[in-house]
Amino acid sequence: MKAIILAGGQSERFGKPKAFAQIDSQYFYKRIISVLEATNMFNQIIISTNEDLATQFDYEDIVIDDNQNKGKGPLAGICSVMNLYKNEELFFVISVDTPMITQKAISKLYQFMVEHLIEDQLDVAGFHEQGRPIPTLAFYSPHTLKTMNEALVSDDFSLKNVYSKVKSDWLSVDTIESPDYWYKNINYQQDLDSLQQDILNR
Repeated sequence: MKAIILAGGQSERFGKPKAFAQIDSQYFYKRIISVLEATNMFNQIIISTNEDLATQFDYEDIVIDDNQNKGKGPLAGICSVMNLYKNEELFFVISVDTPMITQKAISKLYQFMVEHLIEDQLDVAGFHEQGRPIPTLAFYSPHTLKTMNEALVSDDFSLKNVYSKVKSDWLSVDTIESPDYWYKNINYQQDLDSLQQDILNR
């Protein structure tokens, strides 16, 4: 099972690449790697990024988006990795701007996926917040790859265009007993400021 950290976005709203923003004096991407490693669930943790950022990571397992899929968002990042490892049984996807992910959340989602895998033939299992899926915090079966590749040559590169066409199910973020910032995206600098304040006050 492999983990994919999506870190190829332009981060225009944040003002600089979010992978290299810091929380508790640690880069977002390094914090996520540490949490993923601590689960002992993954045989490889891969950073999916673009060629402009690739050399800035202090990390070896980097996959750069395929040339023909540049600028096609998270979908391109996931596909670039999955196309390289077509025989892998499962992929966990997380966006680099979700730095407070916990081992507990990953393990609980994996358990949810496994429980539904055989009976429901589940292709995607992720979290949802009040019914809104979070597809950049989810497990993906390699069976989704065909649908992803089809989406990449369409005019709709959204992950919804993928998960709406395969078997997907979603676990409420409320089932994880952690401060609610564990799944929050950091989109703006003020989001990071608020997160740091929440951590201080917890």
